[in-house]
Amino acid sequence: MDRERIAEILQYYGIGHFSEYRIIDSSRNNSYRLNIIIEDKYILRIHDGSEITEKRLEEIDKLAARYRQIDVLAPKLLKNDFGKYILTMEDQIAYLSEYLAYETCEAMDKELFIRDVHPDLLKMTGRFSKKFSGVDLSETFSMWSIFDLAPFDEEVDEKQENLNTLLKFLDDEGFSTLAAAFALANKENRTHLKKIYKDLPRTVIQGDLNSSNILIKDGKFVGLIDFNMAGTEVNVNHFCAETNGFPDFDDMESKKMDEALSDWLDEQECSLSFILSEYTLNEVERIALPLYRNLGLISQYPNVMSYIRLMKRDKNLGERMLRSILKIVKGKYDSAKSEI
Repeated sequence: MDRERIAEILQYYGIGHFSEYRIIDSSRNNSYRLNIIIEDKYILRIHDGSEITEKRLEEIDKLAARYRQIDVLAPKLLKNDFGKYILTMEDQIAYLSEYLAYETCEAMDKELFIRDVHPDLLKMTGRFSKKFSGVDLSETFSMWSIFDLAPFDEEVDEKQENLNTLLKFLDDEGFSTLAAAFALANKENRTHLKKIYKDLPRTVIQGDLNSSNILIKDGKFVGLIDFNMAGTEVNVNHFCAETNGFPDFDDMESKKMDEALSDWLDEQECSLSFILSEYTLNEVERIALPLYRNLGLISQYPNVMSYIRLMKRDKNLGERMLRSILKIVKGKYDSAKSEI
């Protein structure tokens, strides 16, 4: 796309002059996508996808405004001369937002992130959920949703799809009994969770707190970008998903398995404590939280991938790990079940 065409589009958004711009082409296969950064102030997005609608952008803009209410930077979307976010151009659409010229956490040292950024990010999560629970919920569900499907889900939610990958792997490797045990644990936790999940507080959230979407200034958390996965989510499910951590058992020795597993679970509890320093669980949430945690343990994407890698490297050690996970899940399930 040339400068003249960019200028023509920007005029509809009240921008009559600009000097510097750069184009990031993220097109794939038959999908055309351009991100054009204008003077480090705006980002013009050109899409040919039908998933971007006026209603969806309205949801995103409203959510970004809520984050700004609690002093978290989030980009505003701009409306054009027609009072719309989207400008339709033949086979493509365009829309414009602020560009927040801050660093992301992608290149940040992991230890510094854990010390200086992650606690504030988690506290913000609790603070945001407390303030906006039940407020003008979106019809779109977040990527974390269980039972209710997110926009990119097809027949099942993402966690069920992840678990299906693990079950197939175990069956193919001759661990059908273990696969059946995981399938049963999933069914039990989902069955009991389904009895209460409609009563759980929920909030519209950004829904994708990965390092490329977290903005920092002077090594401190300041804002969020990329709201493509945003949507309504049950608060405790969100809390469990964002405090899952990223288990890495690739270099684990047999004698360190219990220690590695214990450290991972302790890390989850520590992270959750930051959220709960700003948010108080009600009685139903306290029952639901271990059920959501269980579903994360057996079917959140990084967990499933770590289990499969470990099984490929050392089947005996991998089987021991998975049986230990099942034991933990059983304990949490029995405790929650007794209260439902």
